Amino acid sequence: MDGSVTLSAAEEAQWISRAKEGDHAAFEAIYQQYERPIFQFIYRMVGNPEEALDLTQECFVRAYRALPSQRGELNLGGWLRRIAANLCLDTLRRRNRFRWLPWEHRSVHERSADLDNPEHAMLRIELRELIQQVLNEMHPRHRLVLLLREHEGLSTTEIAEILGISQGAVKSLLFRAREEFRTIYSQKEQAKAS
Repeated sequence: MDGSVTLSAAEEAQWISRAKEGDHAAFEAIYQQYERPIFQFIYRMVGNPEEALDLTQECFVRAYRALPSQRGELNLGGWLRRIAANLCLDTLRRRNRFRWLPWEHRSVHERSADLDNPEHAMLRIELRELIQQVLNEMHPRHRLVLLLREHEGLSTTEIAEILGISQGAVKSLLFRAREEFRTIYSQKEQAKAS
């Protein structure tokens, strides 16, 4: 995550319990554990590092305030992502436009291959730009579910928990999101070809 020690499930449960009771050091441990992945998630959603930093802080402020009222076993990572996703959607709605970063994570091997083959590098850049354009035109909820599934690699169960909807609703959203992506992508490819 950010170089800190990863907490076991039992340790995390202890930190959550202590944080619910107002232990600031316990909440600080939770913050240290999750700050980096939540920031990265938010950054991919809003595309601006300063805004992502502000929203990350707001996410943890909201989590700190809401934690004492959480009952039962808490999937902390999913709960924090749900808070972050709602903050991002609210922010993007206010902004009334959506910017998403390319999904592609490139390895050192891919980057060095691009140096050896500039044409390959150019095609990769064009594809990323096309994907970005498609994402920019998609419905916000469809983009969010695609990001959670395809980029974050979350299961339908995890996505359902984050979005506060049923697994069936997640599957339906994913189906519609993929269809929308394919439709827009095909239109852009056809326009490029003509």
